[in-house]
Amino acid sequence: MHKKSALLALVALLVALPALAGNGHFLHGIGAVDSSLGGVATALPADLLGALHVNPAVLTSFEGYEVAFGAEVFGDGPRATATFHNSPAHSDGTFTTKGNTQAGVIPAIGILYHPKDRPWAVGFGLLGVAGFRTDWPQDPSNPIFAPQPNGFGAVKTNLTITKIPFSFAYQVNPGLALGASLNVYQGGLSISPLPPGRPDCTYPTPGSGRTVDCFYAPAENVVSAYALSLQVGLRYQFAEAWHLGLAYTSPQNFPDYEWNSFNALPYLTDSVTGAQTRNPDYGVKRKVRYPLDGPQIASFGLSYEPHARWRAGFDARWIGYSSVDGAGGPGGFKPDRSLNGIGWRNIWVGAVGVEYKATNAVTLRAGFNYGQSPIRSEVAFTSLGTPPTFTDHYCLGVGVDVTDKLQVNLAAYYAPRHEVSGPLLNAFLVGGPNGPGPQSLAQEKVPGGKFTISEQIVSALAAVRFHF
Repeated sequence: MHKKSALLALVALLVALPALAGNGHFLHGIGAVDSSLGGVATALPADLLGALHVNPAVLTSFEGYEVAFGAEVFGDGPRATATFHNSPAHSDGTFTTKGNTQAGVIPAIGILYHPKDRPWAVGFGLLGVAGFRTDWPQDPSNPIFAPQPNGFGAVKTNLTITKIPFSFAYQVNPGLALGASLNVYQGGLSISPLPPGRPDCTYPTPGSGRTVDCFYAPAENVVSAYALSLQVGLRYQFAEAWHLGLAYTSPQNFPDYEWNSFNALPYLTDSVTGAQTRNPDYGVKRKVRYPLDGPQIASFGLSYEPHARWRAGFDARWIGYSSVDGAGGPGGFKPDRSLNGIGWRNIWVGAVGVEYKATNAVTLRAGFNYGQSPIRSEVAFTSLGTPPTFTDHYCLGVGVDVTDKLQVNLAAYYAPRHEVSGPLLNAFLVGGPNGPGPQSLAQEKVPGGKFTISEQIVSALAAVRFHF
């Protein structure tokens, strides 16, 4: 009973804890071993957790029973800057706000069974694989975070994606292994206020310079959605010490996230006199929704294993964000002033990793991962709540064989601060409460305005691996 309760608590913790992205909104690696190698896992059989996430065909490279538990602790530092130069509505200047962040924890669990002298292997995982988070405070000195309707006020977002792979691999012959996974995804999302939803609007406050006063509804509670995807892969030995890996993950189509919210417009403004009165519909319940799916992923990898003491791998990965509902799209705002998708682009990721067995009990690892940011500069502003500006990741790790059945792995990585800049956008410069808002990106740009967002991350990981 105690073991069952502990397992259920661990599963609940995995689903609830935040994740922070590295390659787009995905972690660059899963677990201490995979992360220390820069996320290389398409052809290199270094770790059960990495294989479950990237290429199930690699599972036949492990033998017997394996159980791996891991946790990642990270700290980040998002910053958002608004700059004005000769703007008719704002004084010249640069205004920077730092996000309030605390250490986050991301767990991972993997289980493998590959009977000796059998060609097949099965695996199962509970993996925190993707997400983002922000906690921007209300900041009257920064027009972005001024109280609504002047700005967005305090902005809080949190997305966690948990992947649950049910994997099968088969060794067709000594040189070729095939694998497939049925992946269940659980997503938890909160965004408050909710620009993806249509705001509640009235005539503008006299002298504000806006054409309309709008308030976005809150969606503070975390709501869940589920999706399925199919993942397939192969690992092929094409020369002595050389292996090729290929893997593909299909898109994850989540139902819309839905919140019980309310009409957020506190007052109504008279179009003639400018007088403001209490809105009788303020606080009346309404539902707000946002579609946010997951992208398809294609991976290519090479591994070189010339000696029992050391091996190396290279991965290239394509993540198709541009056509993903919610994450892709044009970016900017729709005529009803709701978000027109985040506007992310497709990205490429490259990684290299090296593992060296320094002694019979100690293994050293190092890796480098470079991924394009999915944020397009022309619509960088719509990534205010989703700031994956990371590009390069520098990774180190060590593994210690405590016994012949137990290995402890430690790792750390650093993604230095990188920024993306673009025009400052505003959905309230044209149109009125009874007519359409901006219908082109040009109508959204604040004259003389510039927006910059940046992020960095430092992370430490630990994992234990049982083999029996």
